[in-house]
Amino acid sequence: MRNHLPQAPQGTQLAEGIHADEFTGADVPDVLSETFGYKLKRKLLGPPLVNEQMSEQRLSKPLALGVLSSDGISSAAYGTEEMLIELVPIVGVAAFTLILPVTLVILAGVALVVLSYREVVSVYTRAGGSYVVARENFGPRVAQVAAVALLIDYTVTVAVQVAAGSAAIVSAFPQLANTPVIGPYILIVISVIAVAIMCYGNLRGIREAGRAFALPTYLFSVSVGLTIIIGLIREVTVGLPHVTVQAGAYQLGHSTAGLFSFAMIYMLARSFANGGSSLTGIEAVSNAVSALRPPEGRNARQILVTQGSIVAFLIGGISWLSHVTHAIPYEAGYPTVLAQEANTVFGSSAHFMYFVVQAATALILFTGGNTSFSGFPFLASFVAGDSFLPRWLTKRGHRLALSNGIIVLTVVSLILLVA
Repeated sequence: MRNHLPQAPQGTQLAEGIHADEFTGADVPDVLSETFGYKLKRKLLGPPLVNEQMSEQRLSKPLALGVLSSDGISSAAYGTEEMLIELVPIVGVAAFTLILPVTLVILAGVALVVLSYREVVSVYTRAGGSYVVARENFGPRVAQVAAVALLIDYTVTVAVQVAAGSAAIVSAFPQLANTPVIGPYILIVISVIAVAIMCYGNLRGIREAGRAFALPTYLFSVSVGLTIIIGLIREVTVGLPHVTVQAGAYQLGHSTAGLFSFAMIYMLARSFANGGSSLTGIEAVSNAVSALRPPEGRNARQILVTQGSIVAFLIGGISWLSHVTHAIPYEAGYPTVLAQEANTVFGSSAHFMYFVVQAATALILFTGGNTSFSGFPFLASFVAGDSFLPRWLTKRGHRLALSNGIIVLTVVSLILLVA
């Protein structure tokens, strides 16, 4: 005799993409057997979710700030250093004075980007960000340019951030390079493991990913913010010494060209372009507005302002400490400008905080790549919904995450890293 199961509400999505409106109670077979692959999926990712639980998977503002802002906030770790790399070899010590006006221009750019995207998320509360704005105001051809640029940016961001985080770990523990067999490939091994962890965390669902990846954002913001505040207090009270320059640092230039000569303007423009890396990632919020809890538009605006304020404070503070301590970049990439500033601020009697700052920096460089795992699938899904990408990018997976987009991003970024 056939067992009759209670009918699910019409339109409810069941496991493996089955919809309740496809069956009546009389049509449901006695036993819905689970394949080995499905059992493995349940074991790895947890029990499946249905569409009615989508609201439970939306990100709250604290979680959204952590998971969507890690890329933008992590850029502050190397923004000042990138500017100094261009300034120091040409103008020498004057670089530590010029760094301040260049930083002010960068901060103006941060403010402009934040204010612009506040208007975007006020009107466009769905996924897509710049793609939606371009499509509705300039047509589909311009929109494709925006979409391609953002999708490539997300992919490269994963590779760059993870590679930087891997290099930071090996720099702190150089003995890893002597590990048998994998020693010569240790950077690739660490990078692949990091990307795999990001992929797994996001496949489990956006709420779980937010919990896992929000901590480094807050740890980095608090630890570097504390470094800046203590550094400012010490500068006002007892003063901060200059850092000790060791072998391997960029050589100080001695340019005598006028400030408004062509060569000097070109150098300042290149310094600004290098520092512009600090603006990356701010747009991620606008591309994942639909992942926020309602009211999405208001929450997105508040997150953008909070993120922009944190980024501006960190960039400004790191540049000021560099101006005071004369922290200089090294050709090998380490010790970093931020590491030198932390060592100078906390001194030998408080090296615990120095290691906290270093650990937080390495963590956020890894998790900064996770912003792409939030933005890329949503943007790809939106573009696919307009039939410019395969439709399977619009489907949600076992845990209601946009699994196909996550897997595509994982594969392409791993190819970039390995190649």
